[in-house]
Amino acid sequence: MLDYFDYEEVLEISNEECIKMANEGRKFIIAFQPHGVVSFCSLCSWVSAPPELRCVQTAVASVLLKVPILKNVMGIYGLTDASSKNICRIFQTGQGIKGCLVLYVGGIAELFKTCKDEERLFIKSRKGFIKIALRQGVDVIPVYLFGNTSVLSVLKTGLLASLSRRMQVSVTYFWGKWFLPIPRDDKLLYVRGKPLGLPHIPEPTDGDVDHWHAKYVEEVTRLYNENKEKLPAYKHKKLFID
Repeated sequence: MLDYFDYEEVLEISNEECIKMANEGRKFIIAFQPHGVVSFCSLCSWVSAPPELRCVQTAVASVLLKVPILKNVMGIYGLTDASSKNICRIFQTGQGIKGCLVLYVGGIAELFKTCKDEERLFIKSRKGFIKIALRQGVDVIPVYLFGNTSVLSVLKTGLLASLSRRMQVSVTYFWGKWFLPIPRDDKLLYVRGKPLGLPHIPEPTDGDVDHWHAKYVEEVTRLYNENKEKLPAYKHKKLFID
């Protein structure tokens, strides 16, 4: 898989530093964007990651955990319910790296904003994860998944697309090579930024949440602009924040 996608990583904080943070009790959310039909970039990162980091659970819509075949196939990646109650439970009871979490900030809504000529992130209204992080004293590490939206295309209209939005899981038609569900061999680049440095605020105000949310958006934008030149398909793509 890594060779097929010519997979590479840019790590502003190393795997070893992440593991050290967790072992010292400094928990974090690894915030992934953009979503993509299938997150091949994050799958590649999981394959290349040390065993300790593979223990980090990924929060997904609860409906995904009820799809018989999919939940078994994807279970190897440690999926967990993305409800705020469950996320808080993980932060409060998990020890070391098992007290950390991967979260797709834009969710399924972001999937239907993708297109060939521009990159759109669904962030503006997604502030809940920042509020939880502040309340729980958890840091946020932004990650940009270059290529996640280009290896597969998705049908954005019609009954299946509407059903996908309601169910919060992709059940719409998608295609890649030769208009088949085979991913294009576009280059994938995983870019991990530094922790934002969120403080512990048990009762954050709206101003607190807005401040750190703006900081997150600023960092995601920086990661995109500083690394897009590394991929031919992204050199002329403009990033939009929705």
